[in-house]
Amino acid sequence: MGRCDFMDDGELFFFGEYTHALDNQRRVAIPREWRSKGDNDRFILFPGHNTLMLVPYAAFRDFLAKARKVSLANRQAQEALARIGAKVQECLCDKQGRITISQRLLDLLGIKEEIVLVGAFSTIQLWHPDAWAQHRDSDDAYLDEVQKITESPDGLMELLKEFKKE
Repeated sequence: MGRCDFMDDGELFFFGEYTHALDNQRRVAIPREWRSKGDNDRFILFPGHNTLMLVPYAAFRDFLAKARKVSLANRQAQEALARIGAKVQECLCDKQGRITISQRLLDLLGIKEEIVLVGAFSTIQLWHPDAWAQHRDSDDAYLDEVQKITESPDGLMELLKEFKKE
């Protein structure tokens, strides 16, 4: 069973996993536990490494604030922002809590009928069922990473990059 909760500052976090079927319109239901209590569940969908990352819009605003500070004269940064912008998708939950995923993003992962939604603390990851089963059951090395994150939270991004290389 999954869980979504709010920290004291109102930020969402997500735990658990769900397997859902895609309907013929490429929609998948976001579990009720992972939706806000309001009527405007808004997410940004990013392609990741073997996954799609569903980021709550409130958290995405932090990225937008940083992107706004990038100089228009910084060609490399502007090109990177364009590549990111071309790949992301805004997702709004309908009244049944479903989002529609573009065919292009589904094709990136080879997803046809089923999708696994995994709570990844601050985001929701969407996986091909076979890829998730293989990844989930690979080993317990992640516990070492949890220890490192606990001991040095400021270096989280570097630790996650190192973990990806293994």
